[in-house]
Amino acid sequence: MTDSDEDLVRRYYDEALNPGRFELLNELLTVDFVDHEELRGIPPTRDGLKQKYGLLRAGFSDFGFTVEDLFSTGDRVAVRLTVRGTHDGEFMGRPSTGRQFVVASVGIFRTADDRIVEHWGVFDQLAMLGQLGALGG
Repeated sequence: MTDSDEDLVRRYYDEALNPGRFELLNELLTVDFVDHEELRGIPPTRDGLKQKYGLLRAGFSDFGFTVEDLFSTGDRVAVRLTVRGTHDGEFMGRPSTGRQFVVASVGIFRTADDRIVEHWGVFDQLAMLGQLGALGG
């Protein structure tokens, strides 16, 4: 466990995902990175992660994460997040609604040699879809 592991995960969110600078993932993630928070049809790889967040950014131009808690032990870093965005582009075949969502998420990262090797995450997709009016009713 090192502060650098925590700094690495903060950089993942603050420098790569939040501003949409997905090219930084090449620096932050190993070549054989595995994302266990899979999205159907997208490979659980570093390139797949870029594709996943590219799709989210296309549907939610202000899509972003706020790190609420972050701590580490051994080669693992855990993070509790708030995820938010405004549906201002097409997402999952649905046209823009202008609606916003704010949901909770948690993630666990495994690190090695100052890079992220694996990620496991839980994202409240049901709450997100409900706030966007995508569940009907």
